[in-house]
Amino acid sequence: MVVETPSKVILFGEHAVVYGYRAISMAIDLTSSIKIKKLDKNEVILNLNDLNKSLKLNLNEIKNINPNNFGDFKYCLCAIKNTIDYINIEPKSGFEINITSKIPVSCGLGSSASITIGTIRAVSKFYNKELKDDEIAKLGYMVEKEIQGKASITDTSTITYRGILEIKNNKFKKIKGEFKDFLKNCKFLIVYVEKRKKKTAELVNEVAKIENKDEIFKEIDNIIENAIKTYNKDDFGKLMTKNHYLLKKLNISTPKIDKVVEIGNKYGFGAKLTGAGGGGCVIILVDEEKEKELLKELNKENVKIFKCKMLN
Repeated sequence: MVVETPSKVILFGEHAVVYGYRAISMAIDLTSSIKIKKLDKNEVILNLNDLNKSLKLNLNEIKNINPNNFGDFKYCLCAIKNTIDYINIEPKSGFEINITSKIPVSCGLGSSASITIGTIRAVSKFYNKELKDDEIAKLGYMVEKEIQGKASITDTSTITYRGILEIKNNKFKKIKGEFKDFLKNCKFLIVYVEKRKKKTAELVNEVAKIENKDEIFKEIDNIIENAIKTYNKDDFGKLMTKNHYLLKKLNISTPKIDKVVEIGNKYGFGAKLTGAGGGGCVIILVDEEKEKELLKELNKENVKIFKCKMLN
């Protein structure tokens, strides 16, 4: 059995969402894949194919382990442990999981949440205890909280429910109707610009010290208000760019990210950094008439480019 799970981008509102303002997140078709198969032995084997790493454990040990002691395997192990505990079974048969991913790691696209949600879905299905989305999202949030110390629902909820979500005060609502239809017809590029130099927590702490941050967050909220009523790519792109320059005022952009945003503005409808910043990714709304020039200019910057669309 194979479970494909999306990643996510923040279209608007990163950092502002930490202070109870809105953010708009979108599931995208950069996916991770969890392949699970039955083993005759009472074992769990985990293979991180992209990292060429494997781990073997006795199935009975899972309930007593501390996942944080297992490095790159920690999210997957925590998801297995919490899922088996939640579905309340004494598992009789073990399994092997093979994980592959198209999602760049640690750059704001929810790579860990994608693997977490995929593992929860795979393990619950494997034991014939298929869970509802509400249960999966709740379990996923618990895993991220356990591993990270504190967490937002943004990644796990967007990846579980897909489509477009509005996040506010750690609660969400699905966005439907014209705005969703508009975004379905948009083509985006995710550009992995550079490795992040700081962790999300460090960037959040630095933003907390900025005196006029609330004024900036209110401006971002106004952008969101306009964006969800905008069904024109040119206008939408300009709002993305406006959001980027407000994020720049929070000191979370970098010179290389700004350069890629400039290219996105010139040869696309608009662009902005996505995620916590300090490196990572830019999202560009593609103008298909200028797409060849856009790709040509981006390729000069030694970046990784991923084409993506909203995943329903």
